Amino acid sequence: MSLTVWRISHKKYIDLAFTGEAYSRSRGRWNSKGTALIYTSATLSLAALETLVCMEIENFGNIFVSINVKIPDNFPIKQVDESLLPYNWRDTPPPEALASIGDKWLTSKTTAVLRVPSAIIPQEYNYLINPLHPDFEKISIAPPQPFILDRNLKSINKNLLAKL
Repeated sequence: MSLTVWRISHKKYIDLAFTGEAYSRSRGRWNSKGTALIYTSATLSLAALETLVCMEIENFGNIFVSINVKIPDNFPIKQVDESLLPYNWRDTPPPEALASIGDKWLTSKTTAVLRVPSAIIPQEYNYLINPLHPDFEKISIAPPQPFILDRNLKSINKNLLAKL
């Protein structure tokens, strides 16, 4: 048995999806600019939400793929100590302390995977993967599958905004 995590990627960047290159171009919540890191989520639905926060729903047509990633059962996974996170860790833009946590984990190379809480749904988790870790090759990456969200999300989103 293994842990399955998910990544959603734009089709035109699929070649970069598991190099960490896409996230090294800018600062992320858990990494500094120039730091190669792969973001994945515990569920496909969380991966969709994590992607949606960065764009308008009408831009979410047939341009994305979902990829499931299998992390072996016996694989060591480091977990961020949530009690040590700053009070504003869910803010946008995120506090720099979070990037420092991710950067220190990456450079320490203690594990290939780091479990972090989702800023969108803090009771759920994202899994950061270090593509430069020696154990990265033991992680199984499935072929990309088309990922299209239901267009009804657009009307749900507008209805929610109208009520706020």
